[in-house]
This record gives sequence, structure tokens and C-alpha cells, in this order.
Amino acid sequence: MKYVYYFFITLSCTITACLPPPIDVDVEPAPPRLCIASQVFGNSGILVGLTRSYSPLEGSVNDDSTGQDLLERLLVENAVVTVDYSGGTDTLYQIAPGIYTSIVTTLNAGETYTIRAYDPAYNLNVWAATTMQSQMEFDTLYPVITRGTQDTIVSFKFKLLDNVNSNNYYVVNFVKKVQGDSTFDINNIFAAGSNEVLTEFELYDDRSFENGVLNKEIRIFSAHHTDTVAVVVSEITQGYYEFLTAFKRSSSVFNQLTGEPINYPSNVNGGHGYFTMHRMNATVFDLNQY
Repeated sequence: MKYVYYFFITLSCTITACLPPPIDVDVEPAPPRLCIASQVFGNSGILVGLTRSYSPLEGSVNDDSTGQDLLERLLVENAVVTVDYSGGTDTLYQIAPGIYTSIVTTLNAGETYTIRAYDPAYNLNVWAATTMQSQMEFDTLYPVITRGTQDTIVSFKFKLLDNVNSNNYYVVNFVKKVQGDSTFDINNIFAAGSNEVLTEFELYDDRSFENGVLNKEIRIFSAHHTDTVAVVVSEITQGYYEFLTAFKRSSSVFNQLTGEPINYPSNVNGGHGYFTMHRMNATVFDLNQY
């Protein structure tokens, strides 16, 4: 065994000796760009998240003061954000750093909406256009609680009906109320911890359907039979479907470390993120009743 040990020591020293000396490389950090996220609510509401991109080459974020400085740098305040559509132009107002809303924007399925944002602090402009999607509903949806001697399994069965004469794309996810939190705001995706996503979202397109029908049963590993769970379905655009598909491929740390580099699709001109206009249809279940 000592000869094997000596062999590996010699091999290690040989490889180390063959390594070239390190070369200092001066890489300029990428300039900041605006990032957009969006959501609609009700019949006349739109919510937009506006942040700036950040390069890790700009410095460490380990200490608290630097972290606070970074947060202030990321969240865009006092921006000019507007949305254009056939009804005119609406100006969104800031309700918190990085969050802008309008409650007077009429939401019509099939209509094109164009968002424009200007960040005066960094002199950045972006714009994006998308089409408002129709409301989607489950044809059938119900929870299945399987009680065993060691564990209780929570699943949901649902059926979706697809329009076979057009190309359609859908997203389904599961949300539960966090224990001890009295709120359950399915509309507020920017809330700080009021809701908790239970599983990775599920994406479906026309290839998922058979003769216009999709039957699925999804097990929810993080749900307990005493939880309150909302099951949410939305029809989305093909572009947003591709954006979420790329996000899903890189959503875990393991995938980020071992998978191929992911370039996220974006419809934001001059920036990042995705501007989407789709309605969420949520059905809430108190699993204690099943």
C-alpha cells in the first residue's frame, strides 16, 4: 500500500509543478440593467416589480452594511413606469421600493400591452410588450388524502380542457398559507413570506393533452393534511412558457452547479426579466375537511 501512497503523492506533486503561475485578470463588471416582473389582479389591476441587475464583480455582500447598500442599489425607486394599450396610457405609482401598480388599467384578453420604465438614478430605459391571456379554469379539481400507518400522502387530481384549434400554454402551481400567518393573498407574488410555494410549478402545452384533455395527479410532498392549499392555474404566452421552462431547469442548486449554462429568454428590450399579463385562477382547499 505504501507504494500506491507514494505514487499518488508523486503524481500530485507532478501535476502541481506543471500548473502555470496565476495571471491577474482585470474584468470590468457588467453595467446595471433594469429587470421587470409583473402580475395582474382583478379586472383593472397590474403590479410590476422593477429592480436593477447586479454584478458579483462589484464587491462582496457578506457584511450587513454592504448587504443593505446592495438592496438599495437593486430596488428602483422614483421610476417613471407607464403601460400603453388601446384604452390609452396609464402611469403606475410606487407603493414600495421597487414595486409599482395601477388599479385603473382595463384588462382585456387578446389585447396588447406595452410597458415602459425609466430609472432616473441610473438613466436607464426599458420597454416590453405582451398579450393579455384569457382566464383558464380547471374542469375538475380535488385533493386526495391517503392515510397510512407511517405517513399521510397529499395529492391533487385535476383535468384541463384545451382548445385544439390553437396553440396554448399553461402553468399550474401549489401554494399554502404559512403557519402563524393570518393572510392568504394569492395575488401578491411580491409579498415577503405571506405564502409558500410547495412544489415546483408544472408546465403544460398542447403536447401534454390527448384529444384536448389533460388528466393529472400531482403529489405534494411538502403539504400536510392539516394545511390550507391553493391550486393555481393560468394560461400563459409561449414566450413566458419558455422563460419558465428555462427557470425550471436551473431552479435547484444542483442543476445550477452541474447543468449547462442557462440563458433566460426575455421580452424586455434593454433589460432582463419577463413582462407577462395573465390571470391566475386559484381554488383554495382546507385539507382538514378531507
